[in-house]
Amino acid sequence: MKKNILEISSFSNEKLKYISGLKEKKNREKSGTFFIEGFREIQRAQVSGKVKFEYLLTCPACYLGENEEDLVSSIDAKTISVPKQIFEKISYRDRPDGLIATAELPDFSLSSKTKLSDDPVLVIEGVEKPGNLGTILRTAEGAGFHKVFVADPRLDLFNPNVIRSSTGTLFTLDVFQSDIKELYPILQNAGYKTFAVTPEAKSLYWDANLKGKVALVFGSEQYGLSEYARSQSDQYISLPMKGVADSLNLAMSAGILMYEVLRQNR
Repeated sequence: MKKNILEISSFSNEKLKYISGLKEKKNREKSGTFFIEGFREIQRAQVSGKVKFEYLLTCPACYLGENEEDLVSSIDAKTISVPKQIFEKISYRDRPDGLIATAELPDFSLSSKTKLSDDPVLVIEGVEKPGNLGTILRTAEGAGFHKVFVADPRLDLFNPNVIRSSTGTLFTLDVFQSDIKELYPILQNAGYKTFAVTPEAKSLYWDANLKGKVALVFGSEQYGLSEYARSQSDQYISLPMKGVADSLNLAMSAGILMYEVLRQNR
């Protein structure tokens, strides 16, 4: 059965204004929906089963591959086709690939029923930059970290930059948003050893035993870890800094530590 596709050629259309507006946090909060752009991001959101799609905006003139039509056909959403100049106006990217979706905001909140296995987990407290969080999520999936806890973030998890820089792994990972004071008791009750990564720690990360049930805990780019996270963590570890800079980018630091955990548990 051929999919019914609505063709719209004017940006003044209310549906297009609504879709474009979801790039702004205030509109996402008001509508309870968000904006997903890109073939692999939309595909990963679909595969995750966590996302209920609303609209699918397409522009065949912008397609970069050969599988876009199959994806469009497989998604249960109201589908709209627009000319290239309109799609580029709505797009969040410099080089759009012809696919934008809107969907209901999924529930990423933490609960006492959240199940933890013996696998290592990642905790990011107070993260401020969407690109950093997205890169961390993408790296976490590569390093085998299946659960990421985003505690007290200073950003919106559904910012288009988070989705783009995570390449859609925001949906394929188990990502939870919580208060740091809610999270630590859950980790402690599950038998996790928490490693606070902070520049002033005297113990270097490669000397720490990161095998088994470990939780790596990172603070915000500007403020670092909260006093609560510091007081509740089992051990402090740091990365060596040999130059004039006193710290690394948050996403880079998290990547180094996650792959060290993977190395030690190989």
